[in-house]
Amino acid sequence: MKQETAKLLIDKIKSNFNLKVSYGKKYFAYQNVLYNNISKLAQFIAEKKKTLEIRVPPIKINRDDNLELRNKILSMSPEERKRLGINKSTLWYMKKNVKSKDKIKIYDKILEKLE
Repeated sequence: MKQETAKLLIDKIKSNFNLKVSYGKKYFAYQNVLYNNISKLAQFIAEKKKTLEIRVPPIKINRDDNLELRNKILSMSPEERKRLGINKSTLWYMKKNVKSKDKIKIYDKILEKLE
């Protein structure tokens, strides 16, 4: 795996690690589910439990920087930016990040305006 691909994967995992998922009868962050499963494994290895049941909820990784959105940001005119109520500097930074192929962070308020 190329270094830049690995970095993207790690960033995506980090951003989704605190998402709440259904685990049992409650919702927990993935990191808490992982900790719980590791504790179960440790108890099994230490022979404190006779059985081992590891449960991992389905993982859904969300993207907020799809190709269509990137193209929309790059092609946005000053008039469209004003119409949508997006700050001039916000659009400048988003375009800069898209051009550099970095992961772009789009806040929910701005994402709503772009959709």
